[in-house]
Amino acid sequence: MNEFNITKEIVIEILEGVSFRMQKFKKELMDEYDLSFSNKNLSEIIGKIMEKVASDVFTKRLGFEVKRALADREPDLLFTKINKPMEIKITSTEDAWTGGEFSQRPFDYLLVSWGGDFDEFFCCLTHLDKKDWESNISKKFYGPSLKAKTIYNKKDKIIFYGNFKVTERGTIKVGRQKIRIVDKKL
Repeated sequence: MNEFNITKEIVIEILEGVSFRMQKFKKELMDEYDLSFSNKNLSEIIGKIMEKVASDVFTKRLGFEVKRALADREPDLLFTKINKPMEIKITSTEDAWTGGEFSQRPFDYLLVSWGGDFDEFFCCLTHLDKKDWESNISKKFYGPSLKAKTIYNKKDKIIFYGNFKVTERGTIKVGRQKIRIVDKKL
């Protein structure tokens, strides 16, 4: 499953970089100009920052270029040495990710849940197929859901940061873990 050779240490370096940049974004833009964004908007911003940081860190640590997407039609990351794409999915919830109804690609996904003051994360790697996504078209919502329970039940996942937790009602959620915020120039 981990033909990407990603390690927990590499993922932590990426999450630290994302957290640092989001803290800066919050202080210098949101706080300074009294701006507020929905969690959906913030997840999109975090996703773009994560693509950039992941591309830089993977390239540096793996010793070959890992390209980031410059257009929507491209995979979020492309590991050039092995010619394998990777998608990054970000959520602010603890129980599901949302995708595009017609855009799920059968790829390996880095699934991230963020919280706190942009300093709490869950991150895992898994392969997803269209069948893993639950359509919401009948509920008049465009985005299919990927439930945390689906990932919890997958055998081929690698959890890099955080964990899963089972609530008293038996619901599966992700457990985020606090990350230290480090100013690393990449």
